[in-house]
Amino acid sequence: MRIYRIKSNKTLFAFGDSIANVPVLSTTLANYQEKVCKEVGLTLIDVEETLADSLTTVGYFEFDESLLFTAGFLSAAIAQIKNSPKDKHIQFSIATQESLQRFSLPTQNGQTNWKFPFFYRSPGALEIIDVELKGREFPMKISIPSQIVPIGHYSTNQNEVFASEIISPFHLLQANIGLNINRSIPLLKYLPKFLYERFAEPYNGMATLGLKLINKRGKNCKVHPSAVVEGSILGDNVTVGANAVVRLSILGDNTYVGDSAVVNYSVLGRDNYVMTGNHLQFSLTYESVFTIHGPYQFSIFGRNTAVFATINCDIRLDEKTIAIPTQNGIVDSQQHLLGIAYGHEAKVGASNIIAAGRIVPNGTVLNPPDFIHLKFDNPNAHAE
Repeated sequence: MRIYRIKSNKTLFAFGDSIANVPVLSTTLANYQEKVCKEVGLTLIDVEETLADSLTTVGYFEFDESLLFTAGFLSAAIAQIKNSPKDKHIQFSIATQESLQRFSLPTQNGQTNWKFPFFYRSPGALEIIDVELKGREFPMKISIPSQIVPIGHYSTNQNEVFASEIISPFHLLQANIGLNINRSIPLLKYLPKFLYERFAEPYNGMATLGLKLINKRGKNCKVHPSAVVEGSILGDNVTVGANAVVRLSILGDNTYVGDSAVVNYSVLGRDNYVMTGNHLQFSLTYESVFTIHGPYQFSIFGRNTAVFATINCDIRLDEKTIAIPTQNGIVDSQQHLLGIAYGHEAKVGASNIIAAGRIVPNGTVLNPPDFIHLKFDNPNAHAE
């Protein structure tokens, strides 16, 4: 069966990348789409617009180039068309399970259902019907004080049936974090209920053992004996220092994680530096990113960025959800925890404070606040 990708040369809002080339795990969005289509036996063909009926006599799938989806989503869609009317087009959505609401951000305000630019086209059909997909939900949560998140926990539920329309850097961030966490599903789906419930509790012995089973390591990696690496993929030439922790994360080639640094639930590009004692959690980085004196949480870092001891806000003290700028305007993310999008080539100095849900534009340089002024034009003056 054929599947057509509608290409219109879209770019990622604010960052300006070709949408086809934005990072998804260790590859690009376009390559990821091609990979999952191949996994389920679909032939992917690029076109500029929906095919005219005269060009085909058989049904086919069609999606917008900005849509990220899993093999599980495609398999569920293929199963649905077998029992659907043959004289109607189908647009697919996903049931509003916690995994979707956490990692697939809404594309408009007040959104209550997640309908995607993904269709099955039947030749000659005039009407479009909606079909909702639903996958098995694997409940996971991290306890967080109720003054931070009103419900007292942060859900990291996993589900093979997942999709997200990438209309902002924050959408790209959350989709990557969701896909990354989903890597443990092959292990979870075969566990009996009593073992799964133990695995779902972070930091217990069962979870630690299970996560270590899915570790992967590239060539020439240097991992200190005291470091903790669980459920992670290390690319080639990765260095992990003494007492560092890397948990459920992906580290690109040549990435350096310093002594006592922590990288949790994150996807890092190649040539990154996470300096000594720094913390990155639920974050996504492009290539060649330098971070020091965090923590940095729920944030995305563009290519060649450098961030120094910045106060990276990721909550609202009034406990409201965080609004974000997107190609569709300002949209309520429906998230209580969401950080900053640092544009390409941005440099942010120490002591800058950036509110949650903000984008630092490409090429921006935010110098540290000037608390000490030297009057170089007067050699007899003292520092103020």
